[in-house]
Amino acid sequence: MKAILDRILVFGENNEKREVSFTDGLNIITGDSKTGKSALLEIVDYCLFSSRSTIPKGVVENFSILYSIILKTNDKYLIIARPSSRTGNGGKAFLRIETNESIPKSIDITFFDSLTARTLKDVQLEVEKHLGLSVSDTRMNEEEDRVNAGKASLRSFVPFLFQHQNLIANKHSVFYRFDDFYKRKKTIDDYPVIIGWEHSEYFLYSRELEQKQKELKIFDKQQKSLELGKADFTDRLETLLTNYFSTIGLELQKGLPLAELKKIANNLPDFKNSSNSEINLNIKHKEKEAERQELKEKLDSTQDLITALEKNSGLSYDHTIQLNFLSAAGSVSSTENLACPICLNPAPKTLEKMETLKVSRENLQRELVKISTYTEDNSQQIEILRKERNDLKRKIGKISSEMTFIESQNKELKKTNSLRDQAIFAKGVTQSNINYLFSLAKDSPLSKDRDALVERISWLTSKLSGFDLKAKISKAEAFLSETMTTICNSLDFEEELKPGVLRFTLNDFVFYYNFMDKEKIHLSEMGSGANWLACHLSLFLSLLHLNCAEKNSSIPAFLIIDQPSQVYFPTRYGQDEEKTDAELDENIQQVINIFRVILNSLASIQKDSGFLPQVIVLEHADEPEFKDYVRARWKKNGEKLI
Repeated sequence: MKAILDRILVFGENNEKREVSFTDGLNIITGDSKTGKSALLEIVDYCLFSSRSTIPKGVVENFSILYSIILKTNDKYLIIARPSSRTGNGGKAFLRIETNESIPKSIDITFFDSLTARTLKDVQLEVEKHLGLSVSDTRMNEEEDRVNAGKASLRSFVPFLFQHQNLIANKHSVFYRFDDFYKRKKTIDDYPVIIGWEHSEYFLYSRELEQKQKELKIFDKQQKSLELGKADFTDRLETLLTNYFSTIGLELQKGLPLAELKKIANNLPDFKNSSNSEINLNIKHKEKEAERQELKEKLDSTQDLITALEKNSGLSYDHTIQLNFLSAAGSVSSTENLACPICLNPAPKTLEKMETLKVSRENLQRELVKISTYTEDNSQQIEILRKERNDLKRKIGKISSEMTFIESQNKELKKTNSLRDQAIFAKGVTQSNINYLFSLAKDSPLSKDRDALVERISWLTSKLSGFDLKAKISKAEAFLSETMTTICNSLDFEEELKPGVLRFTLNDFVFYYNFMDKEKIHLSEMGSGANWLACHLSLFLSLLHLNCAEKNSSIPAFLIIDQPSQVYFPTRYGQDEEKTDAELDENIQQVINIFRVILNSLASIQKDSGFLPQVIVLEHADEPEFKDYVRARWKKNGEKLI
């Protein structure tokens, strides 16, 4: 997702405002400790719908009543705001989509007066759709707990956006908030979705395939044992009794429990003349025909809905291309020198109409851009409708069976004048079928039903193979390894550990160093803060590169790094009485090298993806070489966040 952080806004009482703006590429916020640099990271996390506020208590929180971040994606701006938790309204949020780039530059707190505060969940869902993240059910089978799987969440991409100052050189932890087992598992499980490898269809097909494979397994077991399940046993017994009752001029009560049906089956009623005088198989047949026709209409309507939803699911992935075509096709030529082709005199009225048309077209394009990445997930509706379709097919089949029986009885009645003889014959046939049915415990399915199952399983397998998830993961891991190793070799990584390669497995998020292709060395087994820092930077810059390379990724293309220089200057930057001048010079060079590596990585990403992402570094360091990338300089006794 080509979404970067445009600006951070903090509002206080009396319309006071603090603002920090950013561009793509490298951004540096430099300054003394306790000037608010680290609070920026926490504000972004809070506005990305964190369940709790980690914004530092004290000056920042005491000043603030509303926090806001503005995400820029393509040509639209997502303006997200959330009241401070101290106001008691932290569970609410505001959202506004804008295409006019001048509006984000001039926002004050009154901007939000016209907006309705909505629940955090509602606004989060809306933002996710604008970022292209709209997979509502990530379960691989229907038995899986929805709480543990459920919807893919934008909170799953937050660990890729932040490296706190207590994390950037940590030997025990790599990702933000991975100390929470559930959040760690959710992020790993959601990664194929948020990176754009899996869509709602993938999980829909996976659940159906798992269900069909189970059905086939049961099907084969049923054919082997010739046993009938309770539900099917009840249906078939009810059908036999219904048909027999129709023959003798009676009507079986619908919905009787199995125990009651068994009692009737063990004591079938005989034909009675009084009942025969009322019987009319033709009327019964017409009633069944009407019932079947009604079900067929419902089936057609259900199938039409399924087809429409399946087609609609793909529209959100390519409508951006259509909008671009509309933009190109609807261009209005310059009207500056418009004149009559005959007399060559100016044509002011035509010029006025052309200008009006041009303004209208530009307004339309701005509105269309607002939905350029908006997606909707229809998989749950499709799944429900498919179940409804299967149930309708079963009911239609049952009625058709009853109609066939009525037709056969009607033919027999035309051949004989003895309805009593016909009833006796029908009772004998019915009793025989009932006896056979009672000898079964489960259904013996028809071979054509099995063929349909096998065909559907083959189709689903083919569809899932098109996602080729294993190949994508393998390719991504190889890319990450190569990129991480290249970056790491440019940083201050221990020579004694070379040669080797960095590895990161996407199925479980395990990070390690493969030393000479023989030994796996985990981060916690390495010494030196410089090694830990090099590993963290290498991994997260590589993940940013992978994110930008994946066209369907919904992960924003920015990374915030807090104080990477701490490894070299554990106290205040540039002051360490215990270090010699040579040691200080060496450490300064290593810090400068960190920024150079970040710039080189950004240039490489732009070359590969055609898009320049964003890295924001919160630092004490302020080297002249990088002055063009500094967005703010804060001092304890001067300018600062609050």
